[in-house]
Parts: sequence; C-alpha cells; structure tokens
Amino acid sequence: MTAFTEITTTVAAGVGTIHFNRFDRRHALSLEVFADLSYALDAWRHDDEVACVVITGGEDVFCAGLDLKLQSVFTNQQTRDEYSAACLRAYGTLLDYGKPTIAAVGGPALGGGCDIAVFCDIRIGATNTVMGFPQIKMGLTPYFSPLWKIVGLSQAKLLTFSGDKIDAAEALRIGLLDRMVEAGSVVAEATRIARSIAETTAESAANNKEMALRSPAMDPISALTYETLAYREVIWRPHVVERIGKAYSALRK
Repeated sequence: MTAFTEITTTVAAGVGTIHFNRFDRRHALSLEVFADLSYALDAWRHDDEVACVVITGGEDVFCAGLDLKLQSVFTNQQTRDEYSAACLRAYGTLLDYGKPTIAAVGGPALGGGCDIAVFCDIRIGATNTVMGFPQIKMGLTPYFSPLWKIVGLSQAKLLTFSGDKIDAAEALRIGLLDRMVEAGSVVAEATRIARSIAETTAESAANNKEMALRSPAMDPISALTYETLAYREVIWRPHVVERIGKAYSALRK
C-alpha cells in the first residue's frame, strides 16, 4: 500500500474519503499532492469496497490552489514539465474516474482547488465557501472545460475572464455548487450522500457513472440505444432481481 504524506485516506460503508493534509499551507497543490491524489484514486478504481469517493480539505479550507513555492520555480523547464504531467494525470483521472466523486467544499476553493471541485461529479458546499480563479488576475489561464458545462457559457466566461471570487450563495445560484449546508457540516453531508450512493452497490454506482460519462457525448438516439442496452444488461442479474423482489415485498406490507 502506498504511504501518503500530503493526504489521508479512509474507507467506511462503501465510501472512500480523501482528505488534503497540508493545513499549514491551506492545502495548496504541490507535485506531491497531485501524486498522492492520483495514486489514491487509482488504488480505489477497482476496489469493490469503495463505491463513491469524497474529496475534502475539511470544514475550513478546501484547497487554496497552486502552492506558490512551486510556482516560484516555474522558470525551470523541468519543473514546468513535471507540473504539466502531474496536472494531466490527476485532473484526467478525476474527469474520467469510474466511480462517483463528491467534493465536500468548506472555506476557500480557489484556482486549482476550484478545478478539483469542478472535476468532481457533485459539489457540496458550506456557507463559508469561496470559489473562483484568482490566478487570472496574474495573467494565468484557467480550465474552461468542464466548467462551462456545469454553469453555462456566460457564467463560465464571467468567472474566467474576471478572476473574481464568488461566495457560496452565488456558487449555488449559478450551479457551481449542487447543495449548500451550514458551515461545519459539509463533510458530514457529503458523506451522507456518498453512503446513499454506496447503498446502490459498487457495481451499480460504476454502471451509472459510466452512463453519465458517455451519454452526454452521444446524439439522442445513440444515447437512448446505449442506455436501453445498459438497462437490459443488468435487469436479469440475480442480485438485481433479489433487490427488486425485496422492494415489492416491502410495498405489500
């Protein structure tokens, strides 16, 4: 098992939780953080004990973005290459991950921290959440996609052209957050939702995640065909038949 230094991981009730572990640096992103995040996700990809993944920095800081110590040495070509490779690996893993992912966002989620939240399937935020891409104020570029698919083109342009930060209420209004809870309760709420997903079983969660990944890129008839075939593939499976039977029995009582 890989020993992580920049994150902690736990597995309980079908939920794998990744907790950033650099509070003294406001969970800023370093090459080591990217590596630990990638390895943790890879380790759970085919682990049936994990049906859903929660990523968090805790209740006070989600992630402040790129570690300025790393950015200060970007004049070095090798460091830039290593950073690019680390970004592609970590973000690419999140974007195409085979299981549902939930960002539990408390406090600032800025720059690359906001990207990690965006690359997750679901974003639960607390009332103390602040989101945005302040690196744009310094002349840097953002990840425009998949942000625009979540909040729409106009809101994505507003966020990425200005670099202005938004509070939790505005993030919820434009759809950047899916739900908002009181400060201090975001990890519990994200975990509750993750456990609800895990109760469907790891196989079901993976099937539905695969559908969510592939269907949006299809034309309507192709998506209809694909989703019908997916349904036909699972409807006959013994454990599915058993669960349907139990549900009907419960209704008859």
